[in-house]
Amino acid sequence: MPKFRRSIEACLLTALFFAATATRAAVPAAAVLTEPSRSPAERLLEAANCRSELDDNGYRAWLRRKVVRESDLAKYGLHLEDGWEKIDLAKPLVVMIHGFNSTPEQNASLMAPIRAAGFPCATFSYPNDYYIRSSAQLLSSELRKFATQYPQRKVILVCHSMGGLVARYCVEDSLYDPGNVERLIMIAPPTRGTFIAHFAVGTDLWEHWLSRSRGWPWQRVRDSIVDGLGEAANDLCPDSEFLKDLNARPVNPKVRYTILLGTGARLSEAQVDWIRHSVCESLAKMPGGEKEAKDLDAILADVDELVEGKGDGVVAVKRGTLDGVPDTLTMPFGHLAVTGEATTDLIRNVQHVVLERVR
Repeated sequence: MPKFRRSIEACLLTALFFAATATRAAVPAAAVLTEPSRSPAERLLEAANCRSELDDNGYRAWLRRKVVRESDLAKYGLHLEDGWEKIDLAKPLVVMIHGFNSTPEQNASLMAPIRAAGFPCATFSYPNDYYIRSSAQLLSSELRKFATQYPQRKVILVCHSMGGLVARYCVEDSLYDPGNVERLIMIAPPTRGTFIAHFAVGTDLWEHWLSRSRGWPWQRVRDSIVDGLGEAANDLCPDSEFLKDLNARPVNPKVRYTILLGTGARLSEAQVDWIRHSVCESLAKMPGGEKEAKDLDAILADVDELVEGKGDGVVAVKRGTLDGVPDTLTMPFGHLAVTGEATTDLIRNVQHVVLERVR
């Protein structure tokens, strides 16, 4: 299955490359990449590109170097809301960290009750499909800068999905820990990955083309390259090297952790089994498809992510827990619905639990 996935990725990236090079002649000179002096943010974001161009991800790093400019990265980092500094120092800064292929705007509802309770608020944005390690380094840099400027103000991180992994990599590594984070609240974190990541190839197509109505084709191509080319999806696969490294570490004893996990997936086990057998049987009938069908069957044999009562549609409860975190709750929410408007008692309850921990 990984070989099949890489083949699809290679086709998509080749299409992106040709779209980019074909359009460059029509792009103003300012849009053509030069080699500017790198800002701290850019150096952090490109730290993961030190691999050889001959390895599996080398073509992605090459494409980024050819297309991404420093100005493309200016939108990433810590963004403080107006007036935050006027709020009592006793109240910590609450920072929202979004997840995979998401944005701060898509998670705004989670912050509404916290803001209404009088807490200073901020968001942290990062390339949502790039190396998680690199985004954690950027978070570390931003929080260290904040700690230097405001040493008396503590920080609480409220994270959705992959945002929890970004935060953990930051606070659980002594090299990156800024020292000012007192609480980490993670909603639906894929602690040990998600099998859905194996099928995340088309998410950029959805984010920048199908669900988006604004932007010329060249701008959409650029945006899809700037925010990552599947590196985060690789990190999110169970047993990835990134997850092995992260989960080998102990929790930070100076940080109080909370984990909320959802059980609101919509499929029954019988429905998942029917899908598994139907898809694999069809794939096996294709020329050369027997090996791919066998690999796919092994993946679909354990997809609690999709089973009601066992997952939220993206993250399985059993893959979301973290040793050393007793404050772990399960609630019947769906992975994306939990970040939406508080139009149901369930979402209001989730927001209430989060606010209780913030207080």
